[in-house]
Amino acid sequence: MSTNWFAAITVGSQNAILKIIDMRKQTVLEYIKAEVSIGTDIFNRGKIGLETVEETSVALKGFVSCMEEYDITESRAVAVSAIKEASNAEYVREQIRLQTGLELEWLSNSEERFLHSQAAANGTPNFNELIKEGTMLIDIGTGSIQLTVYDEGNFMFSRNIKLGPLRVRELLAELKERTSNFADLLEDFIFSKIRDYAQFAPKDVSYKHFILIGTDLLFFKRAFWEKAEDKITEAYFEALYAHILETPEKVLAKKYELSFDSISQLLPSAMLLKELLKVTKAEEILLSDAELVDGILVAEMIRRKSLTLTHDFTQDIVTSARNIALRYMTDQKHAEAVEKFAIHLFDQLKPIHGLSKRERLLLQIAAILQDIGSYIDMNNHYAHSEYIILATEILGLSTEELEMVGAIARYHSTETPSLNLHHFEKLPTESRLTTAKLTAILRLADSLDDSHQTKSDENLDFFKKRAGFNFCLGG
Repeated sequence: MSTNWFAAITVGSQNAILKIIDMRKQTVLEYIKAEVSIGTDIFNRGKIGLETVEETSVALKGFVSCMEEYDITESRAVAVSAIKEASNAEYVREQIRLQTGLELEWLSNSEERFLHSQAAANGTPNFNELIKEGTMLIDIGTGSIQLTVYDEGNFMFSRNIKLGPLRVRELLAELKERTSNFADLLEDFIFSKIRDYAQFAPKDVSYKHFILIGTDLLFFKRAFWEKAEDKITEAYFEALYAHILETPEKVLAKKYELSFDSISQLLPSAMLLKELLKVTKAEEILLSDAELVDGILVAEMIRRKSLTLTHDFTQDIVTSARNIALRYMTDQKHAEAVEKFAIHLFDQLKPIHGLSKRERLLLQIAAILQDIGSYIDMNNHYAHSEYIILATEILGLSTEELEMVGAIARYHSTETPSLNLHHFEKLPTESRLTTAKLTAILRLADSLDDSHQTKSDENLDFFKKRAGFNFCLGG
């Protein structure tokens, strides 16, 4: 046994993966992948069948046995966001716990894609140089895709579209048998989704690169990167795309040694890329080998301070929040002043609240977004802020963290958490207490610029001169 050994397990729509690494040496000790049929069940029937639960549990039991052989004491097991769509998702998680002992953690979509992006950045040579030019990370999951845009080295935009190849295949399966030109039907369907995305995407980005990531991209590796190196040009892609469009699936499956599940997802994925190339005019496509399991390991190495990424992904989270605030036309000067006050108060009061950098980030996001509800109505704007936040995807935040940010924004004004617990009753007790602490800090920070006159330096100096003060957490 070594304290440097760590195991990561991911349960996806089509496979479950175990990866054990030596954290200090950053070397892989074990890698196991097992196929599962979770995605097919969900997109076909809306729930996961008993046979699939058993199939998944058997695979995970094997993972647990492998971990025991290595005497692993530290691990993390997660399930992708698409699995939560199943009507019996909680039952499945409980059955897995009973049969394997594993406590599966549900990832939100934003967490999942954030981890995947970090893994891609860590595994892509010259990532920082690439994103100085217009770059789109295309994260293809079985149920949805995430399109994330970088330019001039900075995060610009991210949007999720329920256009994953397995979902598309299952949605259109019946129509495939009833139409003579399924490719045209599929193209129209995908184009309509990409057109909707293009309405909100940044308009002033000149795209150069696509970075393609995803756990289930064997079909892309076999078909498009068969004779290529780490990247292909737009022209090379177009030529291969034409070949795939004209070739029967059975022939492609035999040529590339792929299963039906894989080959049936090739055309939707390729068509998606074709439409994105048409919209963006990108010049080249890079294929990343990074998987979600790598994202779990990268996050753990960052936590242990054994790895530092050259790109600041935490700043991407803040930028994502700022973009949302701009969308809802908030008073930027006031938001900046409140954010500045809140962070300063948090840092100065650390001996009192005892919270971590992660909670500091949640406070910063809440400060940025506290007034977005004014876009709906100035009266009770805090209530509108909460439901907008809860209905919005914020890059990198878990579902629980999003609920905390929503509650902090709601209670920053006139209400108090202790009087309306039903608004965040789903939160664990510890998270409720954290929410109350952060709410108190934000309320105080907001009051320092209540007039929206942004006399930030004057008010900040006032508090810097005070050795200490008391404040109430509620009531």
